[in-house]
Amino acid sequence: MSYSDPRAYCFSTYHDFGASDELMIFRGPKGKQGSVKEVEAMAIETFNAVTTEAVIKIGSSSGGAEYVNMGLGTLADGDEARMTDVAADLVLEALPADTDIHLKLQAPTGGTPAGKAHVHIMIEWY
Repeated sequence: MSYSDPRAYCFSTYHDFGASDELMIFRGPKGKQGSVKEVEAMAIETFNAVTTEAVIKIGSSSGGAEYVNMGLGTLADGDEARMTDVAADLVLEALPADTDIHLKLQAPTGGTPAGKAHVHIMIEWY
């Protein structure tokens, strides 16, 4: 692998945002830097955002969003949200080598929190 020949890795998970937050940690191949290429949420239940919206965060700590801070608003059942559709969702594309990367799927607040989605993340490592 090199910058001229990056390898794409995809991480996928299903999450019930209305139920709770979820935290995951991943790390790229040893010695390889990463580049966030896409984050996608495919809703299978309509989201609400009475007080705050559900958010997909990627950062260097459990609550961090140094790399991605993607709000899901009131995403409707059957719709999808892509990081590449909103420039502000990608905070910093470059991921450091040999470092834990934290993914936080943050629940909406207020009213009766709701929203379920399949979340897909694509990162190229080089």
